[in-house]
Amino acid sequence: MSDTIRIISIVVLSGLSFFCLQVGVFLLSGHKLKTNSRRTLIMLQFVTGILLAFDAMAYIFRGTSQAGYYMVRISNFIVFALNYVITFLFCFYSAEFIKSDVLDFKVLCTPHSSVKKGVPVHLYVVFFICFIGIVLTIVSQFTNLFYYFDDANIYHRSSLYPVSIVLGLSPGIITWIMLFQFKKVLQKNVLVSLAIYPLFPIIGIVFALLIYGISWIDIGYGIGALHLFFSSIKLMELEFYADKKDGPRLSPNYKQGITVPEMKRRIVRSHVWQVIAGVSGGILLVMVIVSITGISMPERKLVINKPYLENDKSKPVCVTFLRDAEKFWNDNGDLTRLGAQYNGVIYNNMKATVITNWNVNIDVCDDCAIDPGPWNGTFSISDKIMTVRKPLAEDAENIHGTDFYQVTALKTLGFGCIMYSPADYEPLNSKIIFTYESVLKPMSYFLFQIGLIIISILFIVSLTVSFTEGKIIRVEEENRKLEDTVKERTKELQEEKNRSEELLLNILPEEVAKRLAFDRNARIADKIENASVLFADIVGFTKITSTLDADTIVGALNSLYSRIDERAKREGIEKIKTIGDSYMAAAGLFGNEPAEKNALAIVNFARGMLHDIEEFNATSNVKLFMRIGVNSGNLIAGVIGKTKFVYDIWGDTVNVASRMESSGETSKIHISENTMVLLKDAVPAAAPVEMEIKGKGVMKTYFLS
Repeated sequence: MSDTIRIISIVVLSGLSFFCLQVGVFLLSGHKLKTNSRRTLIMLQFVTGILLAFDAMAYIFRGTSQAGYYMVRISNFIVFALNYVITFLFCFYSAEFIKSDVLDFKVLCTPHSSVKKGVPVHLYVVFFICFIGIVLTIVSQFTNLFYYFDDANIYHRSSLYPVSIVLGLSPGIITWIMLFQFKKVLQKNVLVSLAIYPLFPIIGIVFALLIYGISWIDIGYGIGALHLFFSSIKLMELEFYADKKDGPRLSPNYKQGITVPEMKRRIVRSHVWQVIAGVSGGILLVMVIVSITGISMPERKLVINKPYLENDKSKPVCVTFLRDAEKFWNDNGDLTRLGAQYNGVIYNNMKATVITNWNVNIDVCDDCAIDPGPWNGTFSISDKIMTVRKPLAEDAENIHGTDFYQVTALKTLGFGCIMYSPADYEPLNSKIIFTYESVLKPMSYFLFQIGLIIISILFIVSLTVSFTEGKIIRVEEENRKLEDTVKERTKELQEEKNRSEELLLNILPEEVAKRLAFDRNARIADKIENASVLFADIVGFTKITSTLDADTIVGALNSLYSRIDERAKREGIEKIKTIGDSYMAAAGLFGNEPAEKNALAIVNFARGMLHDIEEFNATSNVKLFMRIGVNSGNLIAGVIGKTKFVYDIWGDTVNVASRMESSGETSKIHISENTMVLLKDAVPAAAPVEMEIKGKGVMKTYFLS
């Protein structure tokens, strides 16, 4: 970094810091911070001013290894951390306008209830990303994750620096998307004012990737903070009522959004896809820029005390400098001096890094002279040091063009000259200092290529889905308006009819519901000839209930039995009822299907239940296991009573099915001989077991494999 750039950076950063701090004092005057309606903007101005001040201090003390050693490190850490704090404060500031109220920071502790009250969920996503960013910044202080300091106390980027760029870019993009998703509740001039702010640091990020040495991102934050201040002076929509004690503190010109309950889920899903599209698009932009331009790496110095005879591939860079064993002679017959061809090679063993500029310093002895070139490299000798540098555009040695003298990844570049030296000079005893600048080309990494492909696919898919969802939302909004117009004329009758039909269909089979709908006083009593009945019970449920709270137990049962209900509906099995933790179902109650088909259907359903339990246990903290019993035969079905009625079944077939369950084994299907006969070996089973069944005596039963 040149002194000119350093001085310019200090002046610009100090000036912006002064203005931001002055703005914060101005906004704070006349009100306590706690009661000031613009406190988030005030905090943003102060934090931005502090960030810029510490960044300027880092430039001031940079390069001094004594007094400024700790100051440079502390300043850079504060700068990186406050970047995330500023991004979060802007998101919080924007959320206040969307909520149309001054928010308390306590909402961060109650995300679930706050989102229900209208606080954008984006705020919590941004908070989480910023928190992770600050943690990684702390880690970087001790591990050189994102940046490091050289021996001269100068700050440099590490190869993972773009990761910090992505972390810093994502919250701004998410906030940007949040503003446009809630544009219906914001005045146009407010939306424009807030949407402009993220542009400044985002442009700074692009400049930071392309031009190294200036704090573009922090300068962007400073300009953006001043923009927010001048906008708040100009726009009445940015003023909150500071003296209002009760109720929401609203701006007089806020537009109130219309909430459509039935559209909420689809809108939320559309917002999620838009956020994914925005974030993946930003990451993709950074990856594309980085893949095209590469990442400029800081200057590095390689000291070789013992020169190499050949390439050492374990080193990222290796340099050799040897005298040609065949091309040497006495200097004009002087036996004390030799003229010889000296050859050097720069080995770039790095997979994805191009050495763009280089300089080699080689110790030589007194009375050494280089024969005039041009040579493959610009040579000079001074103070017993031979310097070889990459030829510049104007140098005579630049025969092939400056790009030719770059050392690409996993390639070599030779340099050499004719030098006259004392006969006792030995290049293998010379110390070599190799200084080089490089550009990292991440596209050479397979994982980067895979990541680029995945992010590209994610961006295209999310963009397509978000556009599609947006169109569907608009169409559904129009349909809703038309439907509302029609429903107004028949609202009461339709609601009553829907309630009655839904109630009947939830508690009774469709065929029975139709009979009752036709005649509410009809007697429902059916004799079923070819039915198969299933009982299932959760093993050890009483013990489980004694160790868990009611919400957990009911939630687990509801999740499991909802899966089983869906399976029953798909497979045409009639759910009878649940009694506590027991589940009762039957096949063959309607349709006059053969007994064999009904038996096979109920057994396949039982197998599916065990599969559903396995899937449930794989994702649930509550582990449940079942016994299942099946029997086939005749039974009676019907509806009794006037209230809370169900279509129930009775008979010996039902009782035996219950006994099969109670005498069964965990995670196994226990079937009677009646069912096994109907299956006719369609389902593999273990050898028959003679078992004492309560109320029936000894019965031959089977456990399915």
